[in-house]
Amino acid sequence: MATAAIARLTLANGLRQPITWLSTGVALALLLLCMAFGMFNFVSQDRMNLLITAGIAVSVLNGLFLGVVAASDAVHDELASRTALTLFAKPMSRGSFLIGKALGVWGVTLVSCGAIALAHLGIIALVNSKGFDFYESGPGHGHDHGEGLVEWLPWGRILAGHALAMANTAVMTCLAAALALRLPLVANILCCFAVFVLAHLLAGTGHATSAAFAIPALALFSVDEGLRFSDSPITLGYFVLCLSYAILYACGALAGGLALFKRQDIP
Repeated sequence: MATAAIARLTLANGLRQPITWLSTGVALALLLLCMAFGMFNFVSQDRMNLLITAGIAVSVLNGLFLGVVAASDAVHDELASRTALTLFAKPMSRGSFLIGKALGVWGVTLVSCGAIALAHLGIIALVNSKGFDFYESGPGHGHDHGEGLVEWLPWGRILAGHALAMANTAVMTCLAAALALRLPLVANILCCFAVFVLAHLLAGTGHATSAAFAIPALALFSVDEGLRFSDSPITLGYFVLCLSYAILYACGALAGGLALFKRQDIP
């Protein structure tokens, strides 16, 4: 299948790019900084909450950067180098090209964000068993290793938070791939970053719903309250709603981009 072939090639190429592993390395370093910042708070639960929410925020930012930059570059490079003309002559539909590129880039972000999620879970488990000052030795440091650092640790919600972060990345990746058909590389990257910021600003003003068709309602994927408070659960219905919205918006973005792409002449 042409779409699968394009996706596989895009995934393999993305995993070979140094920027993929540089971004992942920076994100892992930020996770360690989040753990260090937790030592400046004296309340154990607050320290852990900071580590949990900050770790998921790092995954969101890493996915945003990789998804937008990689999708913009992948589509723009094929069009600018006229490689797309060769692909379409095989023949291959423009829809297969666009969807394959978006899926391949999202696959790259899944690998990167998956590594970050595993590291995040490992750091949480380590801190909960050893304490934030586990590297110090001697009496008076750490806590009773027979008990966890905090009484309430929402493992299921943390996994849900990372899954929604990847859904967030899927939305921005598909949007970047669609816009890359019309916008120059740098302009497309800046536009997508602006959309990300605007989406969260609109959520703060309460206008996210009215603009959800043009600007993605990215605030839906933020579940900080559910991660910090035990009485604010992340229900299965809400989780499914967020995933459904991500799928619908991603498909809508690709469909809109494809509609323009079919009438576009490749120079």
